[in-house]
Amino acid sequence: MFRIAPQLSVVVALVISLSIPGYALARPAPLPSSALKTTTTRFLLVPYQEPGSTDPHAAAVTADIATDLAALGIKAVVSTPMNHLRAVADAGRLCSKHHIQELLIPDGRYEQTMKRFSVTFFLTILRYPTHAALRLDEIQCSGRVRASAVATGDDAPSGVDSVGNLGAAVDTAFRIAAKRVVRKIIGAGISTTSSQQTSLPSPTTNIASTAGPHSYLVLPFGQPGIADPRATDISNAFIKRLKRLGFTVRLAPRTDDLRVIAGAVRLCASDAVNGIIVPTIRVEQSEVTGSSYASLRLSLVGCRGTIRRQAEAHARIGSALIVNFGAKAVAVAEQSMKPAIAQLFPNSPSTTPTGGTP
Repeated sequence: MFRIAPQLSVVVALVISLSIPGYALARPAPLPSSALKTTTTRFLLVPYQEPGSTDPHAAAVTADIATDLAALGIKAVVSTPMNHLRAVADAGRLCSKHHIQELLIPDGRYEQTMKRFSVTFFLTILRYPTHAALRLDEIQCSGRVRASAVATGDDAPSGVDSVGNLGAAVDTAFRIAAKRVVRKIIGAGISTTSSQQTSLPSPTTNIASTAGPHSYLVLPFGQPGIADPRATDISNAFIKRLKRLGFTVRLAPRTDDLRVIAGAVRLCASDAVNGIIVPTIRVEQSEVTGSSYASLRLSLVGCRGTIRRQAEAHARIGSALIVNFGAKAVAVAEQSMKPAIAQLFPNSPSTTPTGGTP
């Protein structure tokens, strides 16, 4: 540590005191353009991890986003973990409670594969390409999605026979994605998701008189921009299971899950259904052990934009052999569906008395 001699400190203090009057009278220099981007808008950052999350990287993702917001001069308050769909439905109360103007809600996924290169009979190079996709939705206090942005990050650690901490590569990929997505949504121009359906037909009929008691619109698995390549297979398996239980269901076009709250009335009317089922799933797979783990959440949204009830179930498939990871991801997702549906609908249409409420 540097030390200043007592005599020198007196001289420094005198120089500073003599310069104060001149500084006070001088016109302040213009701020750099980057500083002008600082905004007084306060955001509530809803954590990436939802209650009960077992994702070991989730907390770091939230911290990265908060750090990147602060670096751009954005004031944000980080809330306690909460269900993302409920946060949208409760946006008005959250805005009032935290004295903020909008919410920021992140979502994402990652995958990690193994590449093996034999250099000699005794020397093998391992490489683990790691990819992360991160989405950030900007939610108004009315519960409407104002803007969305998606960014990706990649890392590829390698080594001889071992690469050490594989989790660190996931954190690095998410850190890169977080910096990019924050700049996209907060920076010079807000990047909106152009694929979203923004104008649904206004309801002109009485929903209750045209929709069956067990008719639902089902949102597909996977958010736009971060959709898992196996999301279509998982969505189709979910629809088939519901139909076997006697439900009348229709798979919606791919859309942002968080837009359902504000658009529920129009969606119900245009599709003649009595509610909307919103599934979200996170699948974690280990290239080392071959095991697959799925965490499935189901939300039943009413036609007035309220969340009627929710369910959650988990499933795990272990394997001594590393085989087709894509097939195992679908299998573990299907395994979690039965208990989740049973929670959401204690009585399937085949067991519900005629005229009963689903």
